[in-house]
Amino acid sequence: MGIIEKLSREQSGYLHDFFRNCPAEVIQVMQYVKVSRGQTVLLAGRSCEYVWIVIKGEVSGEDIQMTGNVYSFFEQSGISIIGDYELFAGLSEIQKTVAAGTDCEAFRIPSAVYMKWMEEDKNALFMRAQVLARTLAKEISNERKYLLLNARDRLVLYLTNAYGKWGGNGECIVKKTQAQLAQRIGMNVRTAQRSILRLEQEGFISYRSGAIHISWQQYEMLREYRDAKL
Repeated sequence: MGIIEKLSREQSGYLHDFFRNCPAEVIQVMQYVKVSRGQTVLLAGRSCEYVWIVIKGEVSGEDIQMTGNVYSFFEQSGISIIGDYELFAGLSEIQKTVAAGTDCEAFRIPSAVYMKWMEEDKNALFMRAQVLARTLAKEISNERKYLLLNARDRLVLYLTNAYGKWGGNGECIVKKTQAQLAQRIGMNVRTAQRSILRLEQEGFISYRSGAIHISWQQYEMLREYRDAKL
């Protein structure tokens, strides 16, 4: 409870509701853990041992293609519950590798205990089902649209979203390497470099000291372009 109380009002409120009817058995076996940036949380092909409730930091899903390239196909920050999708689907193995994009803090619950809780707690199950349904619907819609976009427009979407997550109204610095950006938009590094250069030439971003800088005015330009064209 002490850890939860230190979170934002929205985050702590959500967790209070989620844990409202949580059985004592879950609390007794649940662990509070810290995960270092870059550390793998879930590994595709491994058995579903734990469900993770990430309360601080950012996690990203990764996919290794046959070409050897690693693509990051989603990023989540704030409250993220990972590792239970496969359990609800009746799968015995993790379907996607998830790693910590930043230093993270999380609660870790053994999968069998978590699923027993879900079976007994209608409130927690309904809250989780809502999130899973919304996420699945959004991913299907975004995937259809995303496949038709070129690298530049994929980068526009990513940067617009990054500024929105940042939540400020000044200059946002995107602390991702060109290789990481290439992974995120599903392109090779050279294509990502060309896209960064083009957006800089068009005035959408500034590129200094190896990082992308986005002012509020540039964010407005990116958002207007996104809403009008994408």
